[in-house]
Amino acid sequence: MTLRDEDRLRIVTLEGAGNFRDFGGYRTQGGRRVATGRLYRANRLSHLTPRDIAALDARGITTIFDLRSVREREADPTAWTGEHLTAHSWPPGHKRRLVDMARDYPQTAAGARALMLDFYGELPLTLGHAFGAIITRIAAGAVPCVIHCSAGKDRTGMAAALVLAALGVPRETILDDYAMTDRIVASADDMARSIFTGRRGGERAQGTMQSEFPEEMIAVMLSARPEFLESAFAGIERAHGGLDEYLEAIGVTDAMRENLTRLLLEPPLSPLSETA
Repeated sequence: MTLRDEDRLRIVTLEGAGNFRDFGGYRTQGGRRVATGRLYRANRLSHLTPRDIAALDARGITTIFDLRSVREREADPTAWTGEHLTAHSWPPGHKRRLVDMARDYPQTAAGARALMLDFYGELPLTLGHAFGAIITRIAAGAVPCVIHCSAGKDRTGMAAALVLAALGVPRETILDDYAMTDRIVASADDMARSIFTGRRGGERAQGTMQSEFPEEMIAVMLSARPEFLESAFAGIERAHGGLDEYLEAIGVTDAMRENLTRLLLEPPLSPLSETA
């Protein structure tokens, strides 16, 4: 898969974080546009250079939502700090880590696909406390912000999807934003560290992944297939009956969603400007 021109406009080019991008700019079902320069998503921020940090500071980002586990954060501390930044993190809430689940599935591409579909099916439930807190804080004005984990794919992808869904962005657009990680080319090292860090140490994570799982399985686990995110939304439907009910269950009220709209949606175009 190759990057499209519109993808390149979203990417924030950094030396130390290859999956840092703006996930604003999308049209909602009502025809309004999510503002750019307000919502960012990324992989780990532990390798940012001084030049990277200066570039990010220039964007006025005030809030970092870090979805990594304690052990991931200890192994790869975020390099970007300052009095102007507020960082939030949460306990994982997972029943089992992805790596522990993976050992119970056939060590094939088909087994990895089944694993990822099941993992995503549980993700909105196991991390609902974090997703609810992120949306709540954004609605209260914690923008510009960045949401990140280690690879910027699974946990971050789900969080970004829920923010966009709460704003009324169509599902097909949300799925495409998620799949953009494949077009960027996800880092195997970042993914390995998200899976193994804490058990055998961050520096050995990728070697551990390669020795424990076959290449065909790793390729699927690294991928950002839209069907994975679809499985998460299907899990929401099964457990709660729909997105609105899920958002309410994780603490996102109608008033908060109205605040999101005021903060993040650009004013609707007038008929004159639409034809100009």
